[in-house]
Amino acid sequence: MKEFTIGRLITFARFMKLTFWGAARQVTGSMYMLETQKGYRVLIDCGLDYEQQRNLHDNPSRHFPFSPASISILILTHAHIDHSGNIPNLVSQGFRGHIFCTPATADIVKHLLLDSANIQAGDARKVKNRYKKGRKDPEAIPLFTQKDVMKSMEQIITLDFHKPFRLNDALQFTFYEAGHLLGAASVVVEFTENGHTQSIGFTGDLGRNNSKLVKNPEQMPELNYLITESTYGGRTHKVQHDAESELLYHIKETCVKINGKLVIPAFSVGRTQAIIYTLNRLDKQGLLPRIKVFVDSPLALRTTPYYEQYQHQLNEEARTFYSRQGDLFDFENLTFVQTPADEKDLFYCHEPYVIISAAGMVEGGRIQEHVKNHVQNPFSTILIAGYCAEGTLGARLLSGQKNIKIKGKELRVYSQITATDVFSSHADQEQLIQNTLSYNSSKLKQVFLTHGDEQSMTTFKTLLSQKHLDKTTIPNKGEEFML
Repeated sequence: MKEFTIGRLITFARFMKLTFWGAARQVTGSMYMLETQKGYRVLIDCGLDYEQQRNLHDNPSRHFPFSPASISILILTHAHIDHSGNIPNLVSQGFRGHIFCTPATADIVKHLLLDSANIQAGDARKVKNRYKKGRKDPEAIPLFTQKDVMKSMEQIITLDFHKPFRLNDALQFTFYEAGHLLGAASVVVEFTENGHTQSIGFTGDLGRNNSKLVKNPEQMPELNYLITESTYGGRTHKVQHDAESELLYHIKETCVKINGKLVIPAFSVGRTQAIIYTLNRLDKQGLLPRIKVFVDSPLALRTTPYYEQYQHQLNEEARTFYSRQGDLFDFENLTFVQTPADEKDLFYCHEPYVIISAAGMVEGGRIQEHVKNHVQNPFSTILIAGYCAEGTLGARLLSGQKNIKIKGKELRVYSQITATDVFSSHADQEQLIQNTLSYNSSKLKQVFLTHGDEQSMTTFKTLLSQKHLDKTTIPNKGEEFML
């Protein structure tokens, strides 16, 4: 990664145009563009679109609605693939500008993108194999390769929170802690016209208060325009207990009472660490039953050490625990599945256990194999620990679907399917309303709702109106606004 310097400056523009190229009336694929009259283009996030994804061949994320070479810089709010996952594709198609993010995001996103490249390569091989066997599937080409990922990493410049960075005479931006994930940021872009400065704030993914590891999200300064996520704009988190009590309840109900297996789909970065940390706290208090806990996620194994490397960015509770225990995640019965021997131990383990595996929405990753192995077992529980976008296997399981298909095999659902919001890393409806209203000053001209399904956004907009905030818009994909 390079030291930050910007060689290309551009003269001041008379207006700023905002275009919503992703996460418009849906949750994934975050991508927004700010453009000056002189053609200086700032892209905020460049994520993969999960909802519209059908297969590698006709994935809508493959083609951009603009020339990647025309983008001046890219600002990345955080590492999750629905915000970062199309960056290597952008680079491979001609983007040569700098990519700005926090240091923790830079470290984590490399592993997430390499993992995504590996998954795509594997999917492409499977399609090719079917094609060779006489199927009519077109030959799939991955969106990007590991080489594209490494090339993208060379374009990254890291910036700390709260340190404004001036792009040119007209534009500067600043990162603020979003509280969603290690290194996750909200970003304020300021642009100047005739000596008058206006500011536009992007929440990124806004974290919930009092999460297990990271700090609470912080408020950005006064804004003229706010682009806010609305993942949980339609509902509040259903949390009856604290994280320790909630997790302990599910372990006792499944593993202790009926000698079953507890399967937890969880995102490799953020959710998995929060769950392991909670289990560690229970263990250190002598409350965790003597059962094995397996973490089957190579990506989680590679990224978990960053939580200790960047412990100064964690909340006070986590920092205190670390100073007293010397480790955030290690306890006696925890096994990260790394070797063939570990895989064998897991496969032949007939006693009760907990398994945590990715991906969180049960779309791809190793979790599908574990769900396939347990979904027909009435003594197993599949505990969905986070948001599942519409159309994903996790969402279908939560909807009560009685038959599912995994890797071409039709399966009857006999296991218990349940969910918990206690590890959610998104602000819920109540917190989103509170956060949005905090910017409702005389300076605020417009609020744009993104990164949520349409029903959540509509509900959120109605509630804001009831709170006397009427200047709210739900943009369509490709819709432009002059600021």
